Amino acid sequence: MPNLPDDRSPLAMAMAWVSRVTTISFEMVLPGLLGYWVDQKLGTDPLFLVIGVVLGLIGGMWHLVGLTHEPSSRTRGEDGPTDKTEP
Repeated sequence: MPNLPDDRSPLAMAMAWVSRVTTISFEMVLPGLLGYWVDQKLGTDPLFLVIGVVLGLIGGMWHLVGLTHEPSSRTRGEDGPTDKTEP
């Protein structure tokens, strides 16, 4: 079954992508900032910063890879393409 055309306005589609990109950016940056804050409070120089950056990059990349495998119709609540072949 081919993907159905997206009947949303271009502004709505753009806002959906802005939301996705912003979420992924926060997923990558906030753990590093939290790690920096913990390092300042505990006096451990780069330990939690490095842990936060690594965890943020892993989480953000995981989300990006998941986004590439997500059919666009899923965001509208419709079923995506199936693996079944039609005779």
